[in-house]
Amino acid sequence: MSNQDSTLEPPADSAMATDLPPWLERLRFYFCVVVPGGVLMALEMVSSRILAPHFGNSVYVWGSIIGVFLAAMSIGYVWGGRLADKRPTLADLGRLLLLSALAQLIVLVLGKRMTAILGDWTGGTPGGALIATTVLFAPTTILLATVAPYAVKLAARELRLLGSTAGHLYAISTGGSLTGTLGATFVLIPFLQLDAIFTLLMVITLITTAIALSSQWRKEIPALAVTVLLLGGALIGEAIPEAEVEGTTVLLERISPYQTFRVFERDEVRYMASDGVTHGAIVPTTGDVPDPFYARHSSTMLLLEEEVDSLLVLGMGSGAVGAYLQPRMPELVVDYVDIDPAAIEVATEFMMFSESETSRVFVEDARRFLELRPEESWDVIFTDTYIGRSIPFHLTTVEYMRIVRERLSDDGIFMLNLIHPQFDKPFPAAVMRTVLEVFEHVYVFDVPFASNALVLATDREPGLYRDDLIARGREIDARFTAEGRPFAPPLEAVAATLRPLDVDLTDAFVLADAYAPVNHLIDMSDLESEVSAEPNASP
Repeated sequence: MSNQDSTLEPPADSAMATDLPPWLERLRFYFCVVVPGGVLMALEMVSSRILAPHFGNSVYVWGSIIGVFLAAMSIGYVWGGRLADKRPTLADLGRLLLLSALAQLIVLVLGKRMTAILGDWTGGTPGGALIATTVLFAPTTILLATVAPYAVKLAARELRLLGSTAGHLYAISTGGSLTGTLGATFVLIPFLQLDAIFTLLMVITLITTAIALSSQWRKEIPALAVTVLLLGGALIGEAIPEAEVEGTTVLLERISPYQTFRVFERDEVRYMASDGVTHGAIVPTTGDVPDPFYARHSSTMLLLEEEVDSLLVLGMGSGAVGAYLQPRMPELVVDYVDIDPAAIEVATEFMMFSESETSRVFVEDARRFLELRPEESWDVIFTDTYIGRSIPFHLTTVEYMRIVRERLSDDGIFMLNLIHPQFDKPFPAAVMRTVLEVFEHVYVFDVPFASNALVLATDREPGLYRDDLIARGREIDARFTAEGRPFAPPLEAVAATLRPLDVDLTDAFVLADAYAPVNHLIDMSDLESEVSAEPNASP
């Protein structure tokens, strides 16, 4: 072995002396150096999923995550260095890892509840996201970060080789961090539920703790006993099914790279939720969309254009729009676009959705989908991608609206599902101002028993008034009812929800690709009454 390689060997002093062969001793040391870095980075990637239902998935959330983890790591490096100078043993490092596992246990058991409390307390503001990230993840990050200076102290044999030793150790540790980042992104998040991920990371931390403590196991029996008890408790706890709210059956909890899904049944209705917002519902026994539910108001488009043959839905959800419209409009072809393949999988498995010649699905970013199809057009394009606090800014801009207009057929209609359409608030006002920059006529229909509205925009002439729309709705209702395909609610009642646009939008933003501060414009206090994905909440 070269002198350079020998700098990576743990010292053979009394603190580290064991009966293990040298190669096994080195393997134990490397394992304890590499694994905590991987766990730390996996926690950073997964942390957004526990925050998203109450704080969204915005740049503020990710800025909070990155900032808190970096600050906590810096604290851990300083603290770990001081501790390593006093008691440079692998067993001492093991006790710090045990404390980290305990901190992870708190996140596993209380994390969702703590996030909900902090979300309510702070109104889901960017500052609240920073506080929640600090409370939940700073302690375990500090403790995991102590590994790096401990590793350098334990491995450095000669002062003249300290730089080389530190460089090699940081390279090895970075390999663990890279594994944790990619593993969480491409394996854990797409295939495991959130609690299962936190349990797995805690188990890995406990295994590393046990391996580190084994270097002085005769002196560390109490700490080893606690480690084994926690390890057994974590495995048993994961095997016990989650208690369900009375009258509610939870069918699925799944996180994807884009969102957290929850599917549950209550009162013979099945709901599909994403990041704390319920946006899909169906009656399994009939396949119909329950009332009240905003998907039933997608028929609003018929008030502006009775002959609709093609509909493009950007943001598939559960496929509820087609589930409601197509039984009443058998010739209607509905194309769905969703960036998240998991949405299609969940809708297919649990929400009675099935792809067919009249219900086609495309897994792609909505804007890219439109840009790549300049020759195609639809009678109606429905943007249903503004979910809670997670709003893709590139689907709000004037450039996006222009692409949509180009993909509409003659006299086509742009339809937008807008949460909390209070046009004296910055975000709804900016969206409305942006739509008016592109389309000649804009109509806003409130959805009763919900906190959203449908915005319809078109360039067709002339503009229609409330009485015109009510009369048109009455005529359409009569025809569909006579054919045995009535709408519920009837279009006459839907037309009556037309809102007068008497608000001054002069000072509102025109959102553009160059500047669309969507997350800044959203008033988090307006989102507190959003439909909850918790089974014991009203849909």
